[in-house]
Amino acid sequence: MKKEGRKTGMKNIVLLALPEVQLLDIAGPWDVFTSANRFLNDKQDSGYHVYLVSGTSKKIIYSGSGMPLSCSHTIYDIDFSVDTLLVAGTTLNVLDEVNPDIYHYLQNIAPDVRRMGSVCVGAFILAKAGLLDGKQVTTHWKFADTLQKSYPKLDVNINPFFIRDRPFYTSGGVSSGMDLALALLEEDFGNPLAAEVARHLVLYLKRSGAQSQFGNALPEYEIMSPFTKQIRDLLKDKLGEAITVEYMAEFLNMSVRNFSRVFVKESGMTPGRFLEKMRLDQAKNMLEYTDMSIDMIADKCGFSNAVSLSRLFLKNISLSPAQYRKAFKTTG
Repeated sequence: MKKEGRKTGMKNIVLLALPEVQLLDIAGPWDVFTSANRFLNDKQDSGYHVYLVSGTSKKIIYSGSGMPLSCSHTIYDIDFSVDTLLVAGTTLNVLDEVNPDIYHYLQNIAPDVRRMGSVCVGAFILAKAGLLDGKQVTTHWKFADTLQKSYPKLDVNINPFFIRDRPFYTSGGVSSGMDLALALLEEDFGNPLAAEVARHLVLYLKRSGAQSQFGNALPEYEIMSPFTKQIRDLLKDKLGEAITVEYMAEFLNMSVRNFSRVFVKESGMTPGRFLEKMRLDQAKNMLEYTDMSIDMIADKCGFSNAVSLSRLFLKNISLSPAQYRKAFKTTG
């Protein structure tokens, strides 16, 4: 008796691409699924048919690196049933130019697709189609805040490399698409095959750590509101000192209550959480680019001791300061 989710039969996988697509968003999952076919070659009724489908009316699209990609179909001429559809990432500028037909296509096909997901900023496409409301999702760490602010009905979590909130699956940035594809493969054919494919591609079947370890805790300075920038500029050289919400409010001649309310509206987080993230980013930078002891870094970033710093690291990026330094310390 077969277990649910491990059904035999060829499964049609669609990788949906837009202009300026990130190549690895396509190539990574493609190699996972097609590698699985090689290990299933003695089972003619099992495996995957993988299709590269254009989200435009043109079958030739160009990747962000300029490579032309030949798609077998477009969203206008798909003539087969779809088991799993993954929207690959592109640039945010391209998302502003997408033909609304792609959203209609996704909305229409969603009820008939067993699984639908995204790689990297492909989550923005599913979100704009209204398919991710109420779902926990992830995307590239750099654009997580933008996704959350643009679509407040989503629960955006930057930490996981991918999130499964059935029937939708979203992955983090770029190479995380391979983590997601391996998880889908494991759902379909079990752990032994997924592990074999991971070994073949020299990957971890389940990568340790968190996506957030690769990026800054705070969004890019350029996309902060003017109000938030004022506080960031005020605090950047004072992180080793005792800082209170009262101090921030007084700087802007506001009451604590009004300041806190406006700050949450402008930044999407409390002043305390913002300060915590500033300190985390500074500590990460010092671990990468200096040889200071962890105790000294903790002191310069405003923590009472190294234990407090370690707790913050483990809570936010699932690594200790020492592990983070070992992984990301620059040389030379």
